[in-house]
This record gives sequence, structure tokens and C-alpha cells, in this order.
Amino acid sequence: MIELVIVMETRASSKSDWMYIKSTIDYYYKPRTYSLKKIFAKTKTELIKQDTKINNQISNTQRTSKVIICADYDRDEEINLIIKKYCTDNSYDLVWMNLDVEDVYLGRQVSKNCKTKEAISFQKISDKILPKLENLSINDPLSLRHSSNILVILDKYLERR
Repeated sequence: MIELVIVMETRASSKSDWMYIKSTIDYYYKPRTYSLKKIFAKTKTELIKQDTKINNQISNTQRTSKVIICADYDRDEEINLIIKKYCTDNSYDLVWMNLDVEDVYLGRQVSKNCKTKEAISFQKISDKILPKLENLSINDPLSLRHSSNILVILDKYLERR
């Protein structure tokens, strides 16, 4: 069994990004073939400052652990490059959300004070309408708005339904 350690830019109190990511995993992948650990970073720059938490998660398991950093792609090209280099240097996988997780899953931007409310609404929909499969399977999600490479990365480790 593999263990995925997912580091995402969202507050631990809201877990908004986690709601979308978990819905994707539950919908596309077979259950009980993996374990999930989550690490929350308040800001995009904090994504690369989670080494202690990552090491604690990895050292507390006998499973094979893989670290996935989930980042919104925005106009701050400098931090985008820093995150990409951090992932490369540490052999972590990088999931990009273009422009952000709400833009990928809802097709629109959401103000900061509404992110949790929108994510909870998304979670409550009994038959969640996920983005088109091809929009979640873009090798270069930076080339297409409302897209991500999340399924490309998860397919490396998880078995599809």
C-alpha cells in the first residue's frame, strides 16, 4: 500500500482545497489501495517550508510514501519557479491548478472569504460534477485555464476504478 502525503495551500481550519482533491481521489481511484496524509500551508510561499511536517509524516509509516505538492499557478512567476525547483530537488511531484483550485473545479475565481463556503457546497452535492476528465489530465496545465495535471500525477501511484 502506498501513502500519499499531500501538501496544499489552504488553511487547516477551512481545508477548502482538500475537499476538491479528496473528491477527485474518491471518484477516480479504487479505495483501500492507498493511505492519505495531508499537510496544510497557509500561503503559497509556505508550501516549500513544510520539511519538518513532511519528514514527520514519512517517518511515521512503513508504507512507501510519495509527496505531492499542490500549488495554484498564478502570475507570480518567481514563486512558481521556486516551488517547481523545490519539488525537483526533493523528488516530490507537483500538481498545478491553473489558475487555482476553484477555477479548475468550479470554472471561476472565488473570493478568499467565500472559499470555504463554496468548497462545502461542492462537497454537499450528492453527484459532484467534476471537471472534464481531460481538464484534470493536462500534462502542461499551464497551457490551458481551468485545468490541472492532478490525474497525471495520481495515476503514477493509484489504481483507477
